[in-house]
Amino acid sequence: MNTLHLTRRAWLKTAAAVGAGMPFSFRPLSALGADTGGQNAGLDSCPGRKAPELIVDVDVNDEVWLRDHKMTAADVETLMAQLKQHGCQTLLVRCGCLGLLPYRTELSYPMGFDADDARAKAGPFLGDLESYIRQRTVWNQRYAEVIRDFNPPAVFIRAGHEQGIRVLAWLDLFDDGFPGFRSKFLDEHPHCQWVGKDGKTFFQGLMDYAWPEARAFRVTQARELLDLGADGIHCSTSAHGRHLPHPHEQDFYGYSRPVVEAFQAKYGVDLRSVGDFDRAAWHDLKGEAMLQLYRELAALCHGRGKPLWIGLQLGCYTQFSADPHFGDNVVVRYSNHWRRLVDERVADAFVLGDYEIVSSPNHAYWKAKPDIQRQAGEDLYAWAAREYQAHCRGKTRLYLFSEWLPGAPATLKTRMDFWADVTRRHGFDGIDVHEAWNFEAHPDNMAILGLMAQRLQGDMASP
Repeated sequence: MNTLHLTRRAWLKTAAAVGAGMPFSFRPLSALGADTGGQNAGLDSCPGRKAPELIVDVDVNDEVWLRDHKMTAADVETLMAQLKQHGCQTLLVRCGCLGLLPYRTELSYPMGFDADDARAKAGPFLGDLESYIRQRTVWNQRYAEVIRDFNPPAVFIRAGHEQGIRVLAWLDLFDDGFPGFRSKFLDEHPHCQWVGKDGKTFFQGLMDYAWPEARAFRVTQARELLDLGADGIHCSTSAHGRHLPHPHEQDFYGYSRPVVEAFQAKYGVDLRSVGDFDRAAWHDLKGEAMLQLYRELAALCHGRGKPLWIGLQLGCYTQFSADPHFGDNVVVRYSNHWRRLVDERVADAFVLGDYEIVSSPNHAYWKAKPDIQRQAGEDLYAWAAREYQAHCRGKTRLYLFSEWLPGAPATLKTRMDFWADVTRRHGFDGIDVHEAWNFEAHPDNMAILGLMAQRLQGDMASP
């Protein structure tokens, strides 16, 4: 294995994410409030049951940025062979980079870094600004060279298929802006971002799919990636823009013209001119826009016999808190309408707890989701099993999301054991392990992925 840089992205420090001095992934599991009693106690040992699926997502951005050399097609082939050897069955390939699309496409600006944009949007969250600019400039120059050499998603798809791995294209629905990174589509359609009641304060980079042109853009992106041979589309709710400063006002954004007009047509109320209105109905209308996006993506995918996977936050709503981004300052919220996604056969799979901290049920983040009412003794996994499985059975597969993993082998092994056990214990169909780089960053870590695969199969008992 090549010697690799172990540096992580400065804006994704887990300690900052959970508002503590120690990353939650490194805490003892008992401190997380997760169900660890009896280790494998209660795991389903029914001999006729299919073992959970092991899914690995690969953030191509990290693969390019964090190596000590320019990534090559041979590196991709080596990684795919290693993942196959260690139990990966499905790969999710990230096809977004903070607003840039990191492959050969006319939908995006060429890979680069806009220092002027970074300076205009700078804040303390970036750390030392000039260091940030220097590092990202070098990283994206390297990235541009990689894309000139080969088309990353095409090579990941080909190399995965050669190993017998299913490869889905991972779309970031809400991750189209960060200082120095600009979306060509949003530069040309700035109105297609979530906006405040004033009609001019935008959540930078958070695309609003109430606009038909925003939906058309995302469907076009999905079509390009299916044309490259992707086995389906996965929609993620990752949103780095939550790290940026935002107003401290609940539900500040969500007043785009299509939403305002739809609400007025249905309820006779102008959202922008009144202070008191039916907020649940408003959240439902915003969720209708997402439902329509997913319908259009499903029509594309299903028309080619390919699945549509959807990252789904737990509970009634998908919501984005900001400043801090795992806090209770919820500035964006929309109804999930997940039962309709199932009943209309739109979603072939949900990745539950997508980009949430489900293993920390007592964190302040969950106070902003009062609709999630756990029974005595339940953790959030038991709640999710009770909430989703009966309705989804036979129609929509249910996967967990592994959250952010540590790089040190001992702590990684502990976390991977936990994720394998919680997936089996609660009867989920598999788990999306986030992300491949964690298994490349230390020479012992890929073997830990293999041990997780065995544990998912029920081949290893806990000590």
